[in-house]
Amino acid sequence: MNSVNWRTEQRRYLVTGAGGALGSAIARALASAGVCLTLVDRDQASLLPVAHAAEQAGAEVVAVTADVTVEEDVRRYAEAAAGDTGRIDGFANNAGVEGPVMPLVDYSVADFDSVWAVNVRGVFLGMKHAVPLMRSGGAIVNTASTGGLVGAVNLAAYIASKHAVVGLTRAAALELAPVGIRVNAVCPGPIRGRMMTSIAAGLGVEDVEAVSSSKVPLGRPADPEEVAGVIAFLLGTGASYMTGAAVPVDGGRST
Repeated sequence: MNSVNWRTEQRRYLVTGAGGALGSAIARALASAGVCLTLVDRDQASLLPVAHAAEQAGAEVVAVTADVTVEEDVRRYAEAAAGDTGRIDGFANNAGVEGPVMPLVDYSVADFDSVWAVNVRGVFLGMKHAVPLMRSGGAIVNTASTGGLVGAVNLAAYIASKHAVVGLTRAAALELAPVGIRVNAVCPGPIRGRMMTSIAAGLGVEDVEAVSSSKVPLGRPADPEEVAGVIAFLLGTGASYMTGAAVPVDGGRST
């Protein structure tokens, strides 16, 4: 999977956090015959099955184990995505963590900084190193959250970090519009997967579905594929007049 024939006609996509529920769904949504995918995660054990599945679906795949908070790792994954052509067409800047679920006054500085390192510095570094490898027509989608639009109890670091992702998206969209690169954010509500299970446990709730039914007008969490489809759309030509948007995919949670 590390030896790839980079053909000039192939679209090149980069996905961080590819080993998680949403990241793996993004990889599946983008994987098609002739597409080149660079999939990034700090957990190799979760990353490699996703890379293998994308290959089986027809993509040419590079799997990169990297920490999105470390600039040299980010430079390395961006260069791997560009390959011999020096070009990235689309970037799903998706890696993120929820952090501890607890009252603000009990939050340690170390935990706060850890959440921000992944969710904000990681997004910033990803754009910093991917943008020079993009050309007019390129697109970036940053994964924010409904928590980037509204508040929630016992998730102060996460909520603040996702508001920052929306701000970074809007600033980058204005900077990059003159060179034809679009930057949008997707703002998912609850998604079935490890993160939602962790948040529910932190809130003392065993039934993940119950957390959503009380807060989401559609009455359920999203399947990862429902959010991944929106990200794939935002990366594609169908969204060619969209930039600077923070798109809720939250079952009406932020309405």
